[in-house]
Amino acid sequence: MNEERWTVRGQLALLTALQKLDDRLRSLRREQQALPLQLEASEHAHHEACEELKSVQVEIDHNERRQHDLDLELQSTQDSLHKIQRKLREVKTNKEYSAVLTEIDTGKQQMGCMEDQLLQLMEQAEQKRQAKRLQEQSVQAAHDVLQEQRHAVKQALEVLNQEILAEREKRRQTAVGLDAELLEIYERLADQNDGSVVVHLNDGVCGGCHLKVQPQLVSEIRLQESLNTCPHCRLILLWPA
Repeated sequence: MNEERWTVRGQLALLTALQKLDDRLRSLRREQQALPLQLEASEHAHHEACEELKSVQVEIDHNERRQHDLDLELQSTQDSLHKIQRKLREVKTNKEYSAVLTEIDTGKQQMGCMEDQLLQLMEQAEQKRQAKRLQEQSVQAAHDVLQEQRHAVKQALEVLNQEILAEREKRRQTAVGLDAELLEIYERLADQNDGSVVVHLNDGVCGGCHLKVQPQLVSEIRLQESLNTCPHCRLILLWPA
């Protein structure tokens, strides 16, 4: 009888230990899955900084193309103005002379406008180059933060992986001591109840479903001479340690 009591109690103790190990493993796996999520904010910040840098570069490229086009347009207008000015020496009437002068004035005004636009573009270009330098610094800072966090997450994952391996080995050794049929029951209940299998009885109430159990069952559980399950939720009931 004493041997039987020791065996049953030993099996119940192993079930409790297995439950604790499985709870620990689930907790470690949750940490393992959550760690990479810590990088999301830094990855987003780095992505946004890179996109902003691209946007600034697009504006710089557009400004340079506009400057190039204006330079060509200014050169063309200047060439045309030189031709008109040469015509001034060839006119023979006052009317022609007045018309050529008007044409020259118009050309000079156009050149003045283009020179003003070119100067404005050059000022904008300098502002954009300064903005680019600042944004490059922001990208580098975001990259450094991201790399640092990636390194920290990698190290944490390595530690977690080692812990998981150690806990799995403890679980394997614990499961070896359990009766094969009892282990099968445990695994089935774990699958059906999201890992919850073993619960304690507290003042006649099941620790799983929180419903009362019959006094006769309470007495049996207290003796710890047999495996008892809750009549409501079917979880294995243990007497409080």
